[in-house]
Amino acid sequence: MSNYAERADDIVRAVHLLRQHGIAVGFPMQTADGEIIFPVDKCFTLTADQILELLERGELDAEGVRRSAEVQAATPIGQLFKGVH
Repeated sequence: MSNYAERADDIVRAVHLLRQHGIAVGFPMQTADGEIIFPVDKCFTLTADQILELLERGELDAEGVRRSAEVQAATPIGQLFKGVH
């Protein structure tokens, strides 16, 4: 898990870039274990870490979001977040 305070500017920039691409990003929420998650495009939930990974790979677009959400949904814990908004 990232140190969110140190990466806050990067998270804000990444969310701004997603919105510039026409991708709806909702307000952040915090899970019981302290992970920051964002509802994305009414269909997906991405963690702040996933969003930062997309930023670092230059994949902040609809296809990158879809792939990242699919990987998350394929993991057992990801099933808990599938479709959360």
